[in-house]
Order: sequence, then C-alpha cells, then structure tokens
Amino acid sequence: MGRADVYVQPQAADPVLPAGTVLGLTRRHVPGAVAVTGVDESGGEARVYLVDDDVVVKTQRPHRLRPRTSLAKEAYLLDTLAADLGAWIPRRFGYGVVGVAGGTVEYLCMSRMPGLPVREVTVGGAGRRVLLVDVGRLLRRLHAAVAGGVVVPRDGGAAGLRRRLGFAFADVGDALAGRPGAWRLPVPAGEVAARALAALPAELTQPMVVLHSNPGPAHVFVDPGTQLLTGLIDFGDSYAGHPALDLHRWAAPADRVLLREGYLDGGAAGAEFDRVWTVAMICADMAVIAAGSPHAEEAAADLTGRLGDL
Repeated sequence: MGRADVYVQPQAADPVLPAGTVLGLTRRHVPGAVAVTGVDESGGEARVYLVDDDVVVKTQRPHRLRPRTSLAKEAYLLDTLAADLGAWIPRRFGYGVVGVAGGTVEYLCMSRMPGLPVREVTVGGAGRRVLLVDVGRLLRRLHAAVAGGVVVPRDGGAAGLRRRLGFAFADVGDALAGRPGAWRLPVPAGEVAARALAALPAELTQPMVVLHSNPGPAHVFVDPGTQLLTGLIDFGDSYAGHPALDLHRWAAPADRVLLREGYLDGGAAGAEFDRVWTVAMICADMAVIAAGSPHAEEAAADLTGRLGDL
C-alpha cells in the first residue's frame, strides 16, 4: 500500500451483486434497461457492471475504500463538467447509497464510453501521435473548465505540491526496495528524489486546476477501428493541483512529451510549468524503472537527461 493511500476498512466483504440487484439500481435511472452483460473488476477501488450496450453501474468496493477516491465526487464532476466536455466524458444518469441484502452499496450509474481503453488497443506510428496530442488537448479543456467554481480537494500551493510529489517519490522508493536489481543508474535513487524535490519552485504563480489525476492508458478510450480518441473516464481521484501533474501518467517518455505538446498546442509553457513537469517526469521515469516496464531503458535515459535540466 502506498504511503499516500490508506484503505479504511481492508477486511470488509466484497461480494459481487446479483444481476437482479444491478438491474434494479439501473432501472431507477434508465427504466428500459434489459440485462447485465458483464462485470469488469480491472479497476482498483470500484467494480463496474456492464448493462446492455451503453450503460455502466459502478460500485465502491468496500475493502478498497480510501479517502481520496469518491463516487460522490465523480458523480458531481460528471455533472459539473458536462457542459464543457460533453461526450468526451460519461453522462451521469444517477448516484446513490442504497440498502441491499447484507448491507449497503454506493453506486454511480452512467453512460458507457464508446471504444476501448488504450491499454487494450495497439496504437502505433502516426496514429499514436495523433491520439496523444488529442489527449493533451482534452486535458487542457478539462483544466480550463469552470476553473474557479469546482469544489474538490485542493493542494495548498507550493507546500501541497511538494507534499504530493514527496508521497509519490516515497512510493517509488518502496517499490525499488522490493526490486533491488532494477536500479542501475550511478546516482542513488534516494539522491535523485531529493534533488528533484529540491528543484520544485518555492512559490507557485500557476492557479490550481481540476486534474483528472490518472489520465493514462486505462482511462483514455479510443475507437479500435479509427484509433481516434473517444473520451476519458474515471474522475474518482480528481483534485485541484498543478496542471503539469496530469501529463506524466504514461510509461513511455516519448508519449509524455506528445501529451505536453498537445496540451501546450503551440503555446509557451513558462519556467514554473517546465520545472514542475520536469520533476513529475523524473518521478514517472523512476516508477517505470521500479515496475520493470518494457520502457525501463527509455525511462532511465530520459531521467538522466532531465536531471541535467534541473
């Protein structure tokens, strides 16, 4: 368990709901729902029930309940962001906490995003560039949407940013401790983390924006035929923070560079943005190395170069 996460009831039971119960919840908001067609347990904190071809019911998994993740927050954000992001995000049909046999269940009923998550589709060459640039542009729209009026947890300026990235580097350190042969760079991992954190700005001028928090291959959807972006799902971890922190959730450093290109869309980044993005890139590179990813060598080379940029 990462240092940034605390699961508040790890021993709680986690039963799969009967199809009749799921249909009952769905029909509160989509009266014509016919059948549960599948169950997706690939998410960390939630279980997703697929209903017909175009509806999902997402439930909180009791043993994975943690403070920073919230179906209520996700429901609120889907409503709040709908006018600005439209079909690029799911449409909320309903949310609630209801009694079921053996206890209660918190659920979110919403539209099913067309296509498949990028992690299930091979997108390469020019198509990958188009996709990642478009994801960057979509994140820019998200960050600009109703910027000042969204009520979500917020990082407290430079101190909050340092705390968040400090947790992230600590998590990477824990992962590396479990794989002692993974780190082959001449500079010790702890020193890399310390140098990166020390390079963060002492003060921030960039306003905090609503972040998705994890807009990576599991949550970015693509049309498998055209390989074009269809949308972004899962806002349960969203918070208000520095915009650069939404641009480092892909394993390949080249992918992250394309995200940044699309996000900036020809504009200048500014010294503060570049500095925070560089530190986030170093943290991402360390995480890729710690995970033993196929992109570990690329990440090591990228990390070495970015240390020189600090």
